[in-house]
Amino acid sequence: MVSILSGIQGLVNLLFLVVVLGTLGISGLYAYKLRERYKNADFPWGKAIAIVGLEILIWIAFNIFFEIFKANWLWITIVGIVVIFFILKRKKRKYV
Repeated sequence: MVSILSGIQGLVNLLFLVVVLGTLGISGLYAYKLRERYKNADFPWGKAIAIVGLEILIWIAFNIFFEIFKANWLWITIVGIVVIFFILKRKKRKYV
């Protein structure tokens, strides 16, 4: 099971890498087009770097969570199924 989870983690890490590099690439392309069209226009690099920083923090948080999940996958799965069961089976209130 751990090898399957490691494969999933590798694929998601590749996806995060593509997203970060795509954000940087599209930002660079947009900055070039903006500078080409409007000579005095500046691209908001601060906001672009903030977005990339947020993506990297989410990437790190995912890896930390997934390492915990790989170590305790059985218990986390059981608790998750029980929580989902209770959420789906709770009695719906009818408001008149």
